[in-house]
Amino acid sequence: MTNAETTPAFVLHSRAFKETSLILELFTLEHGRVNVLAKGIRSNDKSNRKALIQPFQPISVSWMGRSELKTLKQLDANGLPYRLQGIVNLSGLYINELLLKLLIQWDPQPEIFELYCHSLQQLKITDKPQVALREFELDLLEFLGYAIDWQHDIYGDAIEAEQQYCYQAEQGFIPEKQAPTDALSIAGELILAVAALDWSKKGSLALARKICRNIIDQLLGHKELHSRKLLQETLSLYS
Repeated sequence: MTNAETTPAFVLHSRAFKETSLILELFTLEHGRVNVLAKGIRSNDKSNRKALIQPFQPISVSWMGRSELKTLKQLDANGLPYRLQGIVNLSGLYINELLLKLLIQWDPQPEIFELYCHSLQQLKITDKPQVALREFELDLLEFLGYAIDWQHDIYGDAIEAEQQYCYQAEQGFIPEKQAPTDALSIAGELILAVAALDWSKKGSLALARKICRNIIDQLLGHKELHSRKLLQETLSLYS
């Protein structure tokens, strides 16, 4: 690909390159995750390009070049920034890091791009960022092909609210009587609450977090997510 048409995008991460440039990790609507070289963007020019490379700023971009690392050609605002503060900002950075680690380059994921935009909007208006994070993780895993069946056990039988179950990694829910004796028991009504996104049910958010984290950690090869560690440390200050 020599030149790309302008496409909506967000900057997920940036890092310095030489004296005046940056390598931008972009998430784009039409091309998925893309790395581009932004030449001279750190210099003292009078353009507003620096303000556009912040996290959560909708932009439109194009690039050129034949090498694997493309050169940024056009960079414009594509809407107002999502102004996230404090815990909500850390939540957004966690989502960014997930996309950086779980998506491969040049693999278009328009559904995930739309999910990302929706999640930023939810973070912007919510006072419960944990709900936005859990729903993002659930949808992300589904789009990546690792959906969790919250309505059936591994045999295809419907989850029953009055029954107890256990979760087996890479398989799903099994009746408690068939699980190892040291397995964590989970009430069927709690599983069904997650299926219905009923976060008013006590324990539903914790269950979704535990199982999503189990799957995500396996996909990451159990490598640490720096944003998640920082988010947990920050949350502990308020607990």
